[in-house]
Amino acid sequence: MANFTTETAVRLKFHWHDTTLVPATLVQAGIDDAHTEILRFLDPVYGAGPADDALEMGETILAGANVARALAAQEASVQKRVTIGGQRVEEGARFTSLMALANVAETQAWYLLEPYLRDRAPRTESTTTDTQPVLGEL
Repeated sequence: MANFTTETAVRLKFHWHDTTLVPATLVQAGIDDAHTEILRFLDPVYGAGPADDALEMGETILAGANVARALAAQEASVQKRVTIGGQRVEEGARFTSLMALANVAETQAWYLLEPYLRDRAPRTESTTTDTQPVLGEL
């Protein structure tokens, strides 16, 4: 099944016009990952035919979140601490900003995609077991 969004749509939504900083391969990988993830939960009713605008926008925003996380990962791997004359120059806030963008975008994307997803059982947050003495009696 073809992707619901395009590189152009992702670039326009997130204003990523610099193809050096955000190469086409990175955007396409973000789109492919978003599409694969959406297909895991997509109701089969919406799989055939042209995609609705909200479904397309949801994939666009989810792809943007994937790209932002990839950019943040790259930023984290190339940051260097610099000390000049005893003064430490801290890393920029780019990593934090990109991760915040990715988190907000992902939340918004899944909100838009929710009507198109099949019903699934809620996740079990955690389960507990009976208390067992480790070092003796309780």
